[in-house]
Amino acid sequence: MTFRFVLIVALLGGATTAVATCAVPEAGRVDIYPTAQVLPENLLRIYVYYPRPMAASSGLSGIRLLDADGTPMDGVFLPTREDLLSQDRRRLTVLMDPGRVKTGLDASEAMGRALRSGHSYMLEVSGGSMDLEGCVLGQNTARTAGVGPPDLDPPDPSEWELNTPKLGSRDPLSVNLGSPHDHLSLAFRLRVLDAEGSIVPGQIGLSPGEDGWQFIPREAWKAESYSLTIEDSLEDLAGNRPGVLFDRPSGQAPEPWLGRLPFQPGA
Repeated sequence: MTFRFVLIVALLGGATTAVATCAVPEAGRVDIYPTAQVLPENLLRIYVYYPRPMAASSGLSGIRLLDADGTPMDGVFLPTREDLLSQDRRRLTVLMDPGRVKTGLDASEAMGRALRSGHSYMLEVSGGSMDLEGCVLGQNTARTAGVGPPDLDPPDPSEWELNTPKLGSRDPLSVNLGSPHDHLSLAFRLRVLDAEGSIVPGQIGLSPGEDGWQFIPREAWKAESYSLTIEDSLEDLAGNRPGVLFDRPSGQAPEPWLGRLPFQPGA
């Protein structure tokens, strides 16, 4: 059920008129990723999912990062751009200032990283953020997480653990990634291929904390060889890619890495 609230403004002469009509979804909520309880000091991205399409003006103006004392922090985010709001205007990508994430840059040298290992922080999304209809979210949303050491290990698929499904079933293929990864990257950069190299249709799921990936096929697993393919643009929470550190020295070549993991359904 959806409740609609109409704002009435009194005009001179006693007349009234409706100036805004705001729909408030019953189950509308704001989701914040990553969901891991401990984030790396060199975290690169935060995602905010809204319950309805948002106005471009909301952006970072409705988001702030607070330290453990509740003090708002300045200069931690890259200034927002229109293209950081998804096409449906329900997902905002919040970039930590890369100049403070990568070592050796002026901002990093002068200010250091925004997040410090051993500390905790809270990201707050204002209930005053406005949607496309000019209506506010209505309540604040906050997420608190601790911070650990920087992640300086790029994703290594050769170390992932695959739990293979049963032949003739629609049991999930489960993959233990060993560490949290960028959840949006996991949704688009991993694919299951059949013996002919065609994409197997199905549904993707992620474990809490985004350190596990799961795939449920649309049809039962067949008696053939499959493979899990990994695109080179897959990223972890620090923006590291297979064989490549985000904070690598300029000109350093990528390390070799495994881009395909074969598997067969078990009996």
